[in-house]
Amino acid sequence: MKRAPAEAGTGITGADPGDGGRRAALLQGKTQGLSLLNPNLRLVEPLVTAWAQKVGLLSAEAAEQARRERHIAFAGRVWPWAPPERLAELSRLALWMFAVDDRSDARGDDSGEVDTELQAMMRIVTCAQEAVPEQAPASVRVLAEVVPRLTDRMSPAWGVRLRRHLAEWIYTNRDMIRRRAESSVPTPRNYIAWRRVSGAVGWCFDLTEYAHDAELTELVWSSPACRRVRDSAADIICWTNDLYSLAKELRTGETSNLVVVLQHHHHLTLRDAVSEVHRRLSLRITELPAAIVSLRTTASAMNLTMLERGAVDRYVDGIRAWARGFINYSQESARYADSLVPLKAAGLRL
Repeated sequence: MKRAPAEAGTGITGADPGDGGRRAALLQGKTQGLSLLNPNLRLVEPLVTAWAQKVGLLSAEAAEQARRERHIAFAGRVWPWAPPERLAELSRLALWMFAVDDRSDARGDDSGEVDTELQAMMRIVTCAQEAVPEQAPASVRVLAEVVPRLTDRMSPAWGVRLRRHLAEWIYTNRDMIRRRAESSVPTPRNYIAWRRVSGAVGWCFDLTEYAHDAELTELVWSSPACRRVRDSAADIICWTNDLYSLAKELRTGETSNLVVVLQHHHHLTLRDAVSEVHRRLSLRITELPAAIVSLRTTASAMNLTMLERGAVDRYVDGIRAWARGFINYSQESARYADSLVPLKAAGLRL
């Protein structure tokens, strides 16, 4: 695996990204029921915010929105054990994600311009275009800057996987624009599969390996047991988001929400659709521990090295922390201040 200098392009030095022993000890603390926040957030947040304004990703107004909605704190919540220089890179992509999400959600007459921008991002992450013009949108230039630094720390297969998941997520933003224009509502089955992609968890889970400097072997990552862990956690995260963002999406006529999908296809009242999403979410939360046990059992039957077994343990703790951290973020961010259906605290022990 290639290694770039720890401080390359980040403006942050400090913890050795190869210091797995110290972070492995931290990871032994179980995430069940804990509220975790990366202690390096205070160091990283002002530096990354300044970078985002310098490259044009955030205007002064957008920087205030990011502060109010805690976009960088999101990274500190879902990657609580990343060392400073890695948290900085993760925070850059978190800011980019929120910027793209808000741009795709914006209603107006610029959908063609947004689509062109999304296509340019696709060319960057798929390596169809390497050189980026100086006048390219900041969202495109950010990808061209950050993604190569990330993949320089990854094996070729891992880097390809990250780029593929980024491309798939970008494409779902195009889907949302089209669906909004057509006022179409996907079927529940199609929506659930699509939502696992549109929720950005595919590439964010790839970066959980990066945050912990622990790559899964392809044999483990592609196993049905690992897929079950990812799908269970993705559903928890995405359906949580659907509940918290429901008020905003009802106002704008958005149909990409599980509550809206179930209400439409099962002819439910809004209240009953919300209750059904809560029921499904509670079920997924109870299923995640069993999925994790199954993955550990599967991995123990493989001929893995001690380092590879350790990567599985870090991945499991990281996925659980990601789901827990996203719930914490949703509860504290002004982004969901007008939520109609905040989650009940009971039953959210991950």
